[in-house]
Amino acid sequence: MTVLLGVLTRLRPWRDDDAEAIFRACQDADVQRFTTVPSPYRREDADWFLAHYVHDVEAEGGASFCVEGLTAPGRVAGSMALLHVRDGVGEIGYWCAPEVRGRGWTSDALATLAAWTFAERDCRRLELTVEPANAASLGAARRAGFVEDHVDPARRLRDGSVRTMAVLALDR
Repeated sequence: MTVLLGVLTRLRPWRDDDAEAIFRACQDADVQRFTTVPSPYRREDADWFLAHYVHDVEAEGGASFCVEGLTAPGRVAGSMALLHVRDGVGEIGYWCAPEVRGRGWTSDALATLAAWTFAERDCRRLELTVEPANAASLGAARRAGFVEDHVDPARRLRDGSVRTMAVLALDR
């Protein structure tokens, strides 16, 4: 699998030994509130993520990466995934570990994944969805060049839930 280098981050393939760090990061109330990870998040959920989710994303034509800060190699800082590309439009999903927030790593990882997607996939537009109350994620997306496209009052998410979501987009 591909390794992507940003200015501040490295996006690498997930490893089995990342499970404990995934479990710890997903204990964060904001990760559980603003993403589709299970809540409560159990250690088995991290194992499932590595054994199934990563494979499922790849089977849909996407790619899932572990985010590391270049100043903290080996430390799981977050998750960054191109979920799929359909009819030239890709969707991105991500989360950031609470202890590394505020360093610019999420926006750097988003920009890095976007550049790779536009260069390597048949993709003309990327979208991501963020709950309007998630100011940190909205800011990270904006810093990566995404602009607010619209608000979807009834967006169906990957876990089957329906939420009001801001849809942000980046065109090639």
